[in-house]
Amino acid sequence: MPKARMISSASQINNKKPKKQKNKKEDVPQEIIEKEKEIYKAQITGNKPPQVVEKIIEGKLEKFFEDMCLLNQPFIREPEKKIKDLITEKIAKFGENIVIRRFVRFQVGQSE
Repeated sequence: MPKARMISSASQINNKKPKKQKNKKEDVPQEIIEKEKEIYKAQITGNKPPQVVEKIIEGKLEKFFEDMCLLNQPFIREPEKKIKDLITEKIAKFGENIVIRRFVRFQVGQSE
């Protein structure tokens, strides 16, 4: 991989810093999603209809996935484009299948 692309990839992963960043939405455990839904539901004040509450929760979950999942994050060089869209473009350009199977983010002074 050319050096510029490696630096770009590293910058993208380092840009967002959640503790347990995932590759895609499907990788987030269901119990975490349910916990987030409970938190969002508790934050909603007032007497809103159930369908409005669901829409608010869905919007907040999308923002959660955008922060948590690499493929849902905006590309740092073109924020209007998501990483999964960038990968799709590159697949079309090169004619090769591109998959991010996993990644690791290290931080100096970090301990598990």
